[in-house]
Amino acid sequence: MPSLRSFWAAIEAARAAGFSVEALLCLDRPDPLTEKLFNAYKKDAEAIDTYDVADQGKVRNGAVAKARGTYCAFLDADDLWSETWLVDALTFLKDGPENRIAHPQFNYFFEKQATIFTHVDQESPEFRLDLLRVANYWDALCVCPTQIYREIPFCDRDIAGGYAYEDWLWNCETVEAGYIHKVVPRTVLFKRRQENSQTVKASANKSLTRRHPLLDYAHPMYSAR
Repeated sequence: MPSLRSFWAAIEAARAAGFSVEALLCLDRPDPLTEKLFNAYKKDAEAIDTYDVADQGKVRNGAVAKARGTYCAFLDADDLWSETWLVDALTFLKDGPENRIAHPQFNYFFEKQATIFTHVDQESPEFRLDLLRVANYWDALCVCPTQIYREIPFCDRDIAGGYAYEDWLWNCETVEAGYIHKVVPRTVLFKRRQENSQTVKASANKSLTRRHPLLDYAHPMYSAR
C-alpha cells in the first residue's frame, strides 16, 4: 500500500504539472490479498495485467509493449517514488536529446538498514567504463523514452540456473548501443531491501549476468578511448 500511494501521488503531481500519464498496474503470481488491494486501489488504471512468470524483466517488457506514452517509468511494488520524481525526470528529459536515460541522484535503501546509493552520471568524470564490467552503476527504476525499452528489452531471469541482474545487463546493452545514463540532480527514490529480495537471492546463489560483449576486456569500446 505505501508503494501504491507513492505511485499515485507522483502521477497526480505529474498531471498537475501538465504531463499526460497513463497508469499501468502489473502483478506477477500475486496472492489473493495483493490482488484485492490492487483492485481496491487501481483508480484510473484501465486494468490490472496479471502474469505467471516469476520474472520482473518479463513483466516490464509486457508493460512496455502495452504502453502508449513517449516515456516509461517503473516502480516495483516494494519501493517508493518521491512525489516529484516523475515531474523532475520528465522535465529533465523532454527538452533534450532522445538518447538519454534518467536516474535519480540517490537511492535510499531502508528496512532494517539505512544505506544511500549514489548514481553516477555517465558523462561525469566519475564514470569509468571499465567498472561497468564488474559492478552495476544504475538501478532499473529509471525513466527513458519508450522506444529504448522496445529496442532493448530486459533479458530473462534464471536465478536457479545461475543468471540474474537483468538491470545490469540492460545497462551494458544500452551503453553499447550509444544511450547515455544521466542523473537528475536533487532527486531520490526509496528502495526496501527485504531479506528475501531478488537481489539477495541472486547474491546468495552467486548468480552472474548473462554474457555480453561489453563484459569482454577486448571489446572495442575500451580500446577506442
